[in-house]
Amino acid sequence: MSGNSRKKIFCSILHRQSHGGFSSFQKVPGNVAALPACFFIAAAILLVLILPHPARGYTVEKHSEQEIGQYVLSPTKYELDMDPGEKANRELIVSNRTGQTVTLEFGTEDFEGSQNPSEATVFLGGEAGAYSAKDWIKPEVNSIVLQQGETLTMNVAITVPKSAEPGGHYASLFASTTIESQQDGSAVNITSRLGCLFLIRVSGAIVEEGSLSTPEISGFSESGPVQIGLVFTNSGNIHLKPSGRILITNFLGQTVAEIPVKEWVVLPDASRRTTVEWDTGYQLGRYTAKAEINYGSGDVEVIMSRSFWVVPWKILLAVAAGVVLIVAVVTMTVRRRRSRQQEMEEELEMLRNRAADGAGGPTATKVDSVPLNDLFPSMQDSRLINLADPEIQLLVGELIGHQLDLARSFIVQGEIDEAHLLLTEARSAAQRAGLYSLVGIIDDLMRGH
Repeated sequence: MSGNSRKKIFCSILHRQSHGGFSSFQKVPGNVAALPACFFIAAAILLVLILPHPARGYTVEKHSEQEIGQYVLSPTKYELDMDPGEKANRELIVSNRTGQTVTLEFGTEDFEGSQNPSEATVFLGGEAGAYSAKDWIKPEVNSIVLQQGETLTMNVAITVPKSAEPGGHYASLFASTTIESQQDGSAVNITSRLGCLFLIRVSGAIVEEGSLSTPEISGFSESGPVQIGLVFTNSGNIHLKPSGRILITNFLGQTVAEIPVKEWVVLPDASRRTTVEWDTGYQLGRYTAKAEINYGSGDVEVIMSRSFWVVPWKILLAVAAGVVLIVAVVTMTVRRRRSRQQEMEEELEMLRNRAADGAGGPTATKVDSVPLNDLFPSMQDSRLINLADPEIQLLVGELIGHQLDLARSFIVQGEIDEAHLLLTEARSAAQRAGLYSLVGIIDDLMRGH
């Protein structure tokens, strides 16, 4: 029954009531006589409920909005599931916070995805896209003037044609204005626009198909964070929202990290990239990134992987330089030690020769002559030397001096035990030879270490 027919019936009821209609009830006593009035009230309520109501008109309200030099539109996206021939309404809010009076113009424009994964959407201007919906969206007003701090709340009607093809249809409702701005002392007109995206899913034969490319990772990284790019290609007729995770495994196959991948929207016949980061910290070796991505209403899963290296070469170079420096210092120390040992052996040989010469001299006595290894056990030489000979005493003093130098070298290298053995032997020899000044020096060294 149409709205006009219902109105005619309602008027007929009023006419009959005003001209004594329902006279058969007037003779009924009691509350029954009030039935015509009850019927009138019930009919009025019914008509109010069933008659179509127009959409609520737009409103403009004044608020103490802070000036930020721009206007604000919300929401920025609507996703709708609709049937062919269905109608829907959504609300759009625009706030003027530019600090001046602006004239807002509203218009629709189709958009679509791009084959360039770095581009999210491509707006088509006045052209109709392959998945057009711009003619389905009607704002309540096409133009309006807003003062600073005023907020427009209006209705947006969405009507899906009965002949609409199943799948995704995409358009944006733009609010645009031209604002005067001061730049370098002169006025410049700047045109800006904000849009609300409408992603409409029309029921029917929906095709959800897509593929994931091999993860995009640099084959060699010095350190983290490592950038991992994922490119998803949508070959269906509806926008998809892939999401999932990336597992990082080392060369032993052990999982060292799990990185969540937030969903990103990929329009039909388009490719789009999302990027995640792995903060490696201090890592070294070969790793594999395995992307496990789900998409579609049936949670279809695709898996792709790629290997890469993380080599902190600057740190390794610094460690290698440190190792080379340590080896060089050790090598120099060993060479100096060998050189001193050789000098000691030469001095010992000279001492042995002179001791041999002095052992048979006329001044040698049993009291003054002692075996060389009695003074220096480490020499293992039992030949007698004459301690009364000034030249022998001089050689013994030189030999003790070499042992002191060698002991100091051991102390520098941290070989305290070997140094103490040499100092003990040198002290005994100095005391036997009567070189008491050397005894004091040796005692000072032994007390210090």
